[in-house]
Amino acid sequence: MIYELILSIVVSWLFVKIIKAVIDCSREKKVSLKALFYDGGMPSAHTASVVSLAIGLFLETGLSVLFVMGVVFALVVINDALKVRWVTQEQSKALNKLVKEKRFDEHIGHKPVEVIVGIVLGIIIPIIIYALF
Repeated sequence: MIYELILSIVVSWLFVKIIKAVIDCSREKKVSLKALFYDGGMPSAHTASVVSLAIGLFLETGLSVLFVMGVVFALVVINDALKVRWVTQEQSKALNKLVKEKRFDEHIGHKPVEVIVGIVLGIIIPIIIYALF
């Protein structure tokens, strides 16, 4: 049903955001919810969400046109996280060293391991949700 698909995507996104906040709090040695609003970092919420979509589409429709479209969409998002947003993040860091008046967001892109963890969670979470319902 459509509810399992939506639930899979939402739970994947929320679960990853919570993991991201916990990791940030343990690294910073203080409680802060700002990591909930980061786009970059461990793990990739974008990746987990789109992979959950693709897996959910597979569980709903099998090997279908919708599933293939979900996979293509996921690959575009993953490529963006690994390449485009990573370069943007590195440029933001360089600009922040040069320009003191304006701060550019440095939490944008992902390392490969962050995307891989997002992929794994994006696969596991919908399978669990579909098994429960």
